[in-house]
Formats: sequence, C-alpha cells, structure tokens
Amino acid sequence: MADRRKNLTGQTVEIAQESERQFMEKHNVPSMLKDVVTKLLANRPVDPLSFLANYFRSSSSDYRIDDIVMKAVQTLTSTHYSRPVFETNLITAFQLLSNSKLSKRLRGMNGAIHKQVLQALCKDVPAPVQEKLLKKIECFDHEAISFSIFRSTVFTCFVLNDFLTLSKNLYTTLDLQRNGKAQKTLCQTSLQQLRKSLSSSKKDVHRIMESSYNLGPDTLYSVIDKAMSENTSQGEYYSHDQFVIEASDIFLSKVKQLH
Repeated sequence: MADRRKNLTGQTVEIAQESERQFMEKHNVPSMLKDVVTKLLANRPVDPLSFLANYFRSSSSDYRIDDIVMKAVQTLTSTHYSRPVFETNLITAFQLLSNSKLSKRLRGMNGAIHKQVLQALCKDVPAPVQEKLLKKIECFDHEAISFSIFRSTVFTCFVLNDFLTLSKNLYTTLDLQRNGKAQKTLCQTSLQQLRKSLSSSKKDVHRIMESSYNLGPDTLYSVIDKAMSENTSQGEYYSHDQFVIEASDIFLSKVKQLH
C-alpha cells in the first residue's frame, strides 16, 4: 500500500504505508508490552507508573557494564525482598550480571561489578555505615561471584536498609521535643534493648521469642520508664546521625566477614 505525495521540488513520490500491526511488530512492541505487564503483575510494585518508567528507560538491548548494573538493580528493587517473587528476581539479576563482558573473551560477574551492585542498593545508607558494610561483604575485584554470595550480600543490603528505616523512626519517637535531640538515657536504653534482641541465635527458638519480647512496645516502655526514673544523664543528648550509626554498628556486628 502506498500514498502519492509531492516533495519540495514538486515531484510525486510514493510513501510506503505500514499497517499498525506491522509498525508494532517492527519495533518489537507486542513482546515488550507482554513482558512488562507480566513483570508488573508478578511484582505488584507500590508505584506501578514508576516501575513502568524504569522498565522502558532501561529497555535497550545494548548494555555497557554500568547499564547492566542499573538493569540488575532495577530488577532487584522492583519488589520487596520478603515476597516469593523476589527469589525469581534474584536469579534474573544474577544471570544478567553473569553475562557482563569483562574482556574480549571473558564474561561473568567479578568482585568489581558485585561492589557496584551493593553500592547502588545502599545509596541511601550513610557513608560511614556503607563503608563498614562493604568491608565485610565485598569481594576482591578479580574474584568470580557465586550465586550464594550474591544472594546473601544482596539480602544483607536490603535488610540493612529496612533496619535503618526502623532506627530512624525509633529516633523520631525518642525525640520528644521534636528539636533533633533525644535524651541520652532514652537512646542508650533503646540501643541496649536492640543489642539484646540481636544477640539471639537462629537455632534457639526460646531466644528468638525473647528477642521479639525485648523490642515489644510494652517491654520497651517499661525499660525506658525505669531508666528515666534513674536518669543521671540529664542535659546530655544524642543527635539523629549518632543514634542511627550506633544502631547500625549493632546490626553490622552480626554480619559475617566474607574475607
């Protein structure tokens, strides 16, 4: 099918007319839409529009290493790590990164690429905390990364992010005057309870139950109330950053050193 039109010189030219279906198939639109809808329904993100925007932004098939990392991080962050579909996303991201072109003949994920992923996942983590975490879980630049290491380190980053959010919320609760300063007694007591709760062993069911009890509202209120009645640190305060970093140190003390 063609349409006859005149060009700037007055000559008649024929312009091929593609059907709508031909146009869509030419640009691989049907398969792309099917893929993104499948992923959208599987992940059910909180912000579907943002999810779609990120998907199409990184839909190019010609990736540099940094682009592959961005694509992998997008896949990993498309759903919360507590959901079953996250395991599938982990595998997808690992396979994508394992196809990275390291040299003319070598493909795979090495420690340098692995570190880029961890840094991207921890972009909102305070710099001192991120540095301490990476010292524990990063690998040598030349080291080949197995799926088990990839999985455990990625999970650690996600759990740390959630832990930091909870720590920030706790500090907001302890900042009674809403002036960016929380009483030292309140903070130290809360941190001590946090330390107790993280001292439990996975194999010790009784300790796990006890750790949940230690951080429960009733227990925390009781312990803080007692500490306030014995308060000898009046006039001393914790800043927001100080509290969050100390809480992070408690968390990081439970993270195993890889090397």
